[in-house]
Amino acid sequence: LAGSQRASDTFSRRMVRLALAAVAVLSALGHASAFVPSHGVLGRVPSRVGHTRPPSAPPLRMADGEHPEKVIVCTGPTCSKSGGKKALALFKEMAEEVGTVVETVSCVSECAECALGPNVEVRKKGAEGPFYPIVNKVKTAAQVAEVLGLPAPSS
Repeated sequence: LAGSQRASDTFSRRMVRLALAAVAVLSALGHASAFVPSHGVLGRVPSRVGHTRPPSAPPLRMADGEHPEKVIVCTGPTCSKSGGKKALALFKEMAEEVGTVVETVSCVSECAECALGPNVEVRKKGAEGPFYPIVNKVKTAAQVAEVLGLPAPSS
């Protein structure tokens, strides 16, 4: 029985990953709104940083003077190729100013949003998980500043 339970659990995890990957592809093509609850149960709310959002989705912005408690930058293979390592360096440089902790993970969304990378999970002070918003396509100093609730750096 234990062996069949393990096989069932493995199969279930694979099916969930496949479904999430399908939603990510459809989302990248602009067709996933039918799959994602409008009330944000999934917790993966992309921001205005880097790509277009549905008009009904609220932007991920910090209140004036508020900064995230922690950001987790994806350094997985796809995000690294699309600028994740550069984004990580920018976060490390800029986050110290506001006391935001910067961490890395090999994949913040278990491949569901890899095509939209580099991805950054944002944890506001006092927020409770298990799901936190993920900001996609964070590549520039201005985008990093926006995520951290800082004014855009001067050119």
